[in-house]
Amino acid sequence: MTDSPSSETAPDSGSTTTRASPRGEARRKRQLEVAREHFLEHGFAATSINEIARQAGGSLATLYRNFGNKDGLFLAVMQQEAQTVWSVMDHEANETRSVEEALEDFGMAMLALALAPELIRLFRGLAFESGRNPQLGKLFLDNGPKLTRQRLAGYLSRQVARGHLPSTGLGQEPLAAANLLTGMLLNPLHVDALLGCPPDTASPEQLRPHVRRCVRVFLAGFGTS
Repeated sequence: MTDSPSSETAPDSGSTTTRASPRGEARRKRQLEVAREHFLEHGFAATSINEIARQAGGSLATLYRNFGNKDGLFLAVMQQEAQTVWSVMDHEANETRSVEEALEDFGMAMLALALAPELIRLFRGLAFESGRNPQLGKLFLDNGPKLTRQRLAGYLSRQVARGHLPSTGLGQEPLAAANLLTGMLLNPLHVDALLGCPPDTASPEQLRPHVRRCVRVFLAGFGTS
C-alpha cells in the first residue's frame, strides 16, 4: 500500500524542538536507514511511510514527530545522500590536499552515487512523478544536486580567498564554476545510464581518468597552471 504525499501530514503533537536522547537518535537513524532502502528500491510514489515505521520498529507518531511527513522524510534522506558525496571534502580544511586532489575525490564520490543502479531508478521515478507533483522535483533538487553544487561553490570560494585559485574569471562566479564542473563530470555518463545504457567503464579504476580529465580542464579554465 502506498501513501499519498499530500495526505501525509504530521498529527498536531504540540512538540517543541528538543535534544533527542541517545535512544531517540538511534531510532531516528534507523528510520532514515529504512526510508533510504524503500525510496531507492521503490521510488517516492510507491514507498509507504507506514511500512517504514513498521520495519524501523518505532511508532508512526514518532516518525511523524521526527520528519513531519513523507516529504520531510524524503528530504532528510536526500540531505544524507548529498552529505555522502560531500564528506570527501570535509577534510579540505586541514590543507593536506591540493585543490586538484580534493576535486578529483569529490568527482569520484559524486559519480559513484549518481551512477549507482538504485539512484538511477530513483531519478527515473522522480522524473515521472514530478510531472504531476512539481514540488517533489524541487524538493529533490534543492536537497540533493543543488545542495551539492552550492557546497562545491562554497569550497571554491574558500580556495579563492586562500589564494589557491585565481580570483578572476571563474573565481568571481563560484556557483557557475560548480555547475560547469558537475556538468562535465556527469555527462554523458549519467544520461546514458538514465536511458538504460549504463557505461561499460563504471568501476573506480575506469572512472578515474574521466574525472581527472574533467578536473584538469576545469582548473585550466579557472586559470591555474
